[in-house]
Amino acid sequence: MMCASARLSTTSLAILILTCCSGRAMTLELQSDGGEFVSAGETWSFFRGTGPASDPADAWTQVDFDDSLWETGAAGFGFGDDDDATVLSDMQGSYATIYIRKKFSVAAADAKAALELTIDYDDGFIAYLNGTELARRHMPAGPATYATFASSHESGTPEKINLGNAGDLLRVGENVLAIEGHNSSLTSSDFSLAPALRVVSGTVRNGELAIVASDKVDVRAKTDVMCVSAVTIQGILAAPGAQIGLWTAEVVLEPGLNTVVGRVFDADANEVDSGSMQIVYVPATNHLTGELAEDTVLSGAWLLEGTLTVPSETALTIEPGTFVLMQREASIVVEGQLLAEGTQDEPIHFTHYGDGTTWKQIRFVEAEDSRLDHCIVEYADSEGEHQDYYEPGPRDYHEAIVVLACHLDVNDCTFQKLPNDGANAEGDALAVVSDDPNHPGDASADIRGCDFLSIGQGVHTRYSYVLVEDCFFTGKRGDNDDVDFWGESTPAPRVRHNVFWYPEHDDAINPTRCSAVIVGNLIVGTDDHGMVLRDAGSPIVINNVIVDCASAGIAIENSCTAYLLNNTIVGCGRGLRLFDLGRWDAPYHLHPGGGTATVVNCIIWGCPQSITLADSSNTDIDDRGSHLTVLYSDIEGGRDGVSVSGSQSTVVWGDGNIDADPLFADAENLDFRLLAGSPAIDAADSDEAPDTDYDGNRRPAGAGADMGAYEFQP
Repeated sequence: MMCASARLSTTSLAILILTCCSGRAMTLELQSDGGEFVSAGETWSFFRGTGPASDPADAWTQVDFDDSLWETGAAGFGFGDDDDATVLSDMQGSYATIYIRKKFSVAAADAKAALELTIDYDDGFIAYLNGTELARRHMPAGPATYATFASSHESGTPEKINLGNAGDLLRVGENVLAIEGHNSSLTSSDFSLAPALRVVSGTVRNGELAIVASDKVDVRAKTDVMCVSAVTIQGILAAPGAQIGLWTAEVVLEPGLNTVVGRVFDADANEVDSGSMQIVYVPATNHLTGELAEDTVLSGAWLLEGTLTVPSETALTIEPGTFVLMQREASIVVEGQLLAEGTQDEPIHFTHYGDGTTWKQIRFVEAEDSRLDHCIVEYADSEGEHQDYYEPGPRDYHEAIVVLACHLDVNDCTFQKLPNDGANAEGDALAVVSDDPNHPGDASADIRGCDFLSIGQGVHTRYSYVLVEDCFFTGKRGDNDDVDFWGESTPAPRVRHNVFWYPEHDDAINPTRCSAVIVGNLIVGTDDHGMVLRDAGSPIVINNVIVDCASAGIAIENSCTAYLLNNTIVGCGRGLRLFDLGRWDAPYHLHPGGGTATVVNCIIWGCPQSITLADSSNTDIDDRGSHLTVLYSDIEGGRDGVSVSGSQSTVVWGDGNIDADPLFADAENLDFRLLAGSPAIDAADSDEAPDTDYDGNRRPAGAGADMGAYEFQP
């Protein structure tokens, strides 16, 4: 029996997003006005993958493939979970792959509707529609065979995947959805594959976010709870659907982000289940393109349909929690002022409008001082090479945020999914440029507290001052370094108190022809160098901890003269590497010559080679050597730990150096503080030591300053 329930208080919500909460049995979704092509639990043709499904290999994915000899069964397919409609009891130990096909007919397809695959799987799959691959999860790149294993993924939470526009993908007449499901091994204890296919009209998807253009939507709730007395959706009493466990209600939305909550009550009015989703509503009036005519404030959600220009003496203010949705190739050009000031609880989103699309960038051109606070920047088409800027001529900047001849503050922002959320995405975040051919002039940026998550380069400059402070970099991809400076500026760039955590590739910090000041950073796990100090410049490197960098902790190259003070370098392929990289010609035009370094109060330990020096191979210069001076440092191997290759490279082994176990507190857990009794305590040159250590403790704390990045605290 249905029980009446008083209307609960309604929370207004807004534009674009739809996310199901985890840990609850109840799920919420927008009620589609499209329809299902392949429903959950329908009968499919299937082939157990004891060998190839067809010859040629992709024939089974085509509409005209004859599957009359295949078995048939209801989805889902699997074993080991006690929830499979077609149990593959012989799969474990025999085969790791199953191939399934489902034909369906289409009378007409709405060109604006989204085609959505809902699939629960364990462990991986590749899905094809009419022979074209449209989705792949937990599978390696490239062609897959019946012997290809997936990476591990547990079923239980079906994934909704927007495949694209139904009008572009479906044919009038017969179509076929073909899916190959792969287990993670022959001995895996379970397997699941349960797909469905439907068309969703009137909704744009950003992954799990749903963007709608209407202030009223029908929301459907699904619950497995039995003996339900009442269901409310956003405080509105929901109506039961045709199927048990389905309930619907019309929800009124506010512009912007709306969080819609569903609740299930038993006969005693106890809440027994709940769930939530988020929807972003963009009113038809909230569309922008062209040039602003006056100061403008954006809130809620806005759709940018092309290039939006903020002209000189005009301000664009974006309020906390706003979604700025960018259509394909859309951009913002700021010649006046942009103030995007979100908060920790209500960040501002600069994101794409629809799966599979990217926007261009936000470009500041001789603008007034502007700010990005607590912004999330994602899905900008920002892959490219900064080497494109080395030669004279016009430039097409590719970074998501570009600053030309002006100043930008960037605080507590997140840069992610550039240009997408793919495993090989390597879009770049920020470029700050003072030597643009069309807009020359001092450019600068203060970048504080930002996260750079599994993208390409974080920060690139040309002859510009930037402060990069208290930021977190991880999972960097591609050949562009996390932080890359080119050219001198006044004052010199600062890189302070950041964490560079296991980039997938290349170096963490690379000033070229730049006297950057690099202080108090933690760099862990690069497959190349922790830092590269390159070309004619005088960088200063203080209180850094550099660990597990494959090529070297710090490389000093091509006539660079570096001062290294109180750094701790542990477990790198080389501690220091001084040499000539080459690249003397276009496009780099680096100065030939080795590297020069003065090393004071440092610890270099646990490296197969503590320090290496090599002559330049350039025979046109007078001094081809690399040159090293070491003072008051703990170098494993002592002077014998320094390897010299060439006749012109030199080593000055000065006062106060030792070769003794520094006695780290817990090196395995990256604690390189000194234990009592360490020979590095009170052994540094106190006159040269910085005033504080990596942790901010005063130096000296004892009779004298300590070697390395940490001062022992008695």
